[in-house]
Amino acid sequence: MVYRPACVEDLAETLRTAGARGETLAVTGSGSKPGLGPGEAAARLDLTALGGRVEHDPGELLLTAPAAIPLAEITSLLADAGQCLAFEPLSPAAIWGQGEGTLGGTVACALSGPRRPFAGAARDHVLGLAGVTGRGEIFRAGGKVLKNVTGFDLPRLLTGSRGTLAVITELTLKVLPLPPAEATLRLPAATAAGAVRLIAEALMVDGGLTGAAWRDGMVLLRLESTARALPALVAAAQARLPSGELVEGAASRALWAAAACLPAATDAGDSLWRCALPASRAPALAALLPAGAGLTLDWGGALAWLSLPPELAEFDVHAALATAAGREGHAERLRGPAGDIPPRAPLEPGPAALSARLKALFDPAGILSPRAAPGAGA
Repeated sequence: MVYRPACVEDLAETLRTAGARGETLAVTGSGSKPGLGPGEAAARLDLTALGGRVEHDPGELLLTAPAAIPLAEITSLLADAGQCLAFEPLSPAAIWGQGEGTLGGTVACALSGPRRPFAGAARDHVLGLAGVTGRGEIFRAGGKVLKNVTGFDLPRLLTGSRGTLAVITELTLKVLPLPPAEATLRLPAATAAGAVRLIAEALMVDGGLTGAAWRDGMVLLRLESTARALPALVAAAQARLPSGELVEGAASRALWAAAACLPAATDAGDSLWRCALPASRAPALAALLPAGAGLTLDWGGALAWLSLPPELAEFDVHAALATAAGREGHAERLRGPAGDIPPRAPLEPGPAALSARLKALFDPAGILSPRAAPGAGA
């Protein structure tokens, strides 16, 4: 069974009816992120027919758009105005090959890319949203200016909730101007430990750094500023760091377009894990990986991408991350065969209780994407 509401009122009625019947719903947009949910359910809730008006105010750096709009349309609209989504969304097409998805799916899954440590996460740029709870209640939260965002911060709560608490129908986001000029330093680093040390040195440079990653034995450091100021920032970084290659302009932008698609470098048959941890613990995680495992770092070392070939699919990434980072690490399998290793580790009692209370408040019948909820098995 597939439900495809044409307006918000239809959506609310669908949710009220499903709640009364106890019918679970897999909340989906374009279906570009199968590894992040919604998992199995009695019926599918297809949101792609929910339209709306796009309002873009370049002068105020504001964008309001329906959640179902394709992300590619938003990216193109902003680029034409010399602007961008500040959190530089990760490309789901690089992971699952199902397209770039929708604006709502990007926010609901909180897919922040390489600029996240420097410009903020997706939730930091969501000023307001509208949606429908699992109870079938239509709501609007936040506003179009920061000073109007008062009370319980629903935009932050629902960013990353993966459709388990409410269905987002509209979003208002703060956007940023595209940087006038950029350059990337490529520095050799044979190990994760060496890469983290280089990145730590680069962070001591005063301003301009907006990307720090490690792949294929090379550290990538992106510097952005005005055309007039950028040479001085590059010179300051080069004075502090070992010698390396300088990549400028369009070539630099191409490097970071590829960095936002880092998982594309893995074999399609590999299991792919996304691990958040303190950057200082990335070398410890690297030391625990078996031969044949692939490791890429982003977010200055605070995000590790692990690729495991089929013969290593049962390697316990959760145990390795717990050893390397303790309670400060979190791992999730985005792609790969189901096996004895769960895609997400169970929540500890405190967070599990809080998550359950939130679920009961927003979706008491438990109908919204139940398998995508924290601690669920899908």
